[in-house]
Amino acid sequence: MLIRRPEHLNEVRSLSGIVHGGSLCVLVVASLIMMGLLSAPGRAENPNLALSTMGGTQLWADEHLRGGWRIQRHAWSGHFRLLDEQNVRHAWGSYANCLNELMKRKVVVRRNRRLVLLVHGIGRGPATFGDLPDRLRKAGIETRAISYPSTRGSIQDHAAQLERLLQRLDGVDEVSFVTHSMGGIVLRQLLAGDGAWRSKVAPGRLVMIAPPNQGSIIAQALQPAWPYKLVYGAAGQQLTPEKVLKLPAPDIPFGIIAGGLKNSKGYNPLIPGDDDGTVAVDETRLEGAKDFMVLPGLHGFVARSPDVELPVLNFLRSGRFTQVRRHPNG
Repeated sequence: MLIRRPEHLNEVRSLSGIVHGGSLCVLVVASLIMMGLLSAPGRAENPNLALSTMGGTQLWADEHLRGGWRIQRHAWSGHFRLLDEQNVRHAWGSYANCLNELMKRKVVVRRNRRLVLLVHGIGRGPATFGDLPDRLRKAGIETRAISYPSTRGSIQDHAAQLERLLQRLDGVDEVSFVTHSMGGIVLRQLLAGDGAWRSKVAPGRLVMIAPPNQGSIIAQALQPAWPYKLVYGAAGQQLTPEKVLKLPAPDIPFGIIAGGLKNSKGYNPLIPGDDDGTVAVDETRLEGAKDFMVLPGLHGFVARSPDVELPVLNFLRSGRFTQVRRHPNG
């Protein structure tokens, strides 16, 4: 790919003079100006190097999915980028610019298929689910683990992002969800609204892994601390029982997988009853669940446990964690 000479080359050259002048303040200002030029979302075309990325953990929001390719929006600058299946960047700038480049690629999208979206929890990324996406794909279920900047916005912000993503899906008739931790609360927020996406794609089933459905007493205890506010942002402030309990239960079939030791003590002595070290088993419960089970595992690892794969697959297929056995006579 030919790389065009940046129009702002003069700004780059001028920086050397500023450095030699020793004006640190001017250097900072000039750097900020240059960053603004580099990330301006309104530019129609931008020079691009096909660089490998980390896929967008924490600072990038998936805004468009197509055949494994993704258009992402940066949480701070607001500019977009286009990534392929290997997380290599092929374009950046405005959403329209990235979408135009994606359409040029003629990425194949199979019609009439069922899609499962995996939604991670706060402070985490798609890697939360380990090999689960690949396992589901091998079982014949198209699966994508999405990214969203979980610590850089509110639960409402994350639900709005997911709604935009759903509205832009192509070739999908039904979408189901597998969530971890706060991802389940984001889904409850999404499903609480009557989004236009429902007229385009039918909601299927939902598996919630280690969700703080009753709110988290850990989040409630840490809420006033400024380090917690700084690290976990607005969404971290919304994980208290007072706020989570205001959300209705999902209006689609859902099951819950909790992490714990299946005893009365759990991993964390500061949490009453069984727990996964962060969320109590009782905090995961929600009236209306079609199925419920507890698997051994700490909060951050239960979603990637090999033991979670079969129950998730069974629920997506039948609405139960255990395989439904049919009578030999039908």
